[in-house]
Amino acid sequence: MIYRQSLSAVGYFLSGKAVGSCFFCTFAPMRNAMGITILKRFVIDGCVMKIASVEPLGAPGALDAALQVLSRDRREKVVRYRFERGKWLSAGAGLLLDNMLMEYGLRERDMVYATGEHGKPVLSSHPELHFNMSHSGMLVACAMGDRPVGVDVQTIVKLRRSLVNYTMSEAEIVRLDGLASVEEQELFFTQLWTLKESYAKATGLGLTHEFPSFDITDDGEVVPLTALSPKAVFKTFQLTGAVASVAIIRDCDGERTQEDLNSSKCNI
Repeated sequence: MIYRQSLSAVGYFLSGKAVGSCFFCTFAPMRNAMGITILKRFVIDGCVMKIASVEPLGAPGALDAALQVLSRDRREKVVRYRFERGKWLSAGAGLLLDNMLMEYGLRERDMVYATGEHGKPVLSSHPELHFNMSHSGMLVACAMGDRPVGVDVQTIVKLRRSLVNYTMSEAEIVRLDGLASVEEQELFFTQLWTLKESYAKATGLGLTHEFPSFDITDDGEVVPLTALSPKAVFKTFQLTGAVASVAIIRDCDGERTQEDLNSSKCNI
């Protein structure tokens, strides 16, 4: 069994207001790691989440240096990107994962990866650890813990009705249309987008989980709740021009098998 090494807590300042179990916060950079700037580390329901900027990878030689410490799998992903920013984001995701694995005495370069039925990456070399990653703009996010987890970071989305209809249920559209300003609507939509994306990734169903088929309420509840839609703990964080959300599947009643953990399907 892998035990996470304890780290000293780092304080951060919350601003804004809580919406159910979703919190808005702003924060300043914590510290630099190789090739990335870690903006925040926090623990949510026993899982660790970090958000980082990949801007340092734009410095001369930084990307090449980063590739030297990453796994072959990650290096191959990086070089497949045509444009520099895509390379920075892919490498930055690997560096952030490496940074998080070091808390468990592990390194990304030693990991063996596999994919679930719907394409979610897993650490086949350490199945007791669940992780998920996301990137948008110049930001990368990673969450890790002993339960299924999903994370999504997204720059503020410009509203398009086609995108609204693709993403939101009828009840959520009513909530959206009731907001007074375009800015409030775009923030609400991006918050809800990242919540649903993180939840779909946590369950392992990804885009096969049609977003308009379920609501996420202000209290952080998923409606309707089914065996394929287990309960989850949600948190949402607002950054400058972006939103990040994490979903962590709650413990099921009764004893869970490894198959339950891998599939995220629980009897509830």
